[in-house]
Amino acid sequence: RMLSPGEQQRLAFARALLYAPQWLYMDEATSAMDEEDEASLYQALIDEIPGLSIVSVGHRSSLKRFHPRHIRIENGHLVDQAVTA
Repeated sequence: RMLSPGEQQRLAFARALLYAPQWLYMDEATSAMDEEDEASLYQALIDEIPGLSIVSVGHRSSLKRFHPRHIRIENGHLVDQAVTA
């Protein structure tokens, strides 16, 4: 049986987390997941791995709620940056 793109992304996360990283770099890492699965994954990362720093690149604005600091770039130019509590 072939894995779906979302299943492949979940497997990639599991492999990465086996190494107990301090930093996790994610470039469109949840693009094949629906927003509910994406939210569950981010919340699990935050809850289960204290001190983990996540740098993610994505097109979904919903990702902002999981990051205390975010920037938005359009056409190669910084158009917004914010720090939330």
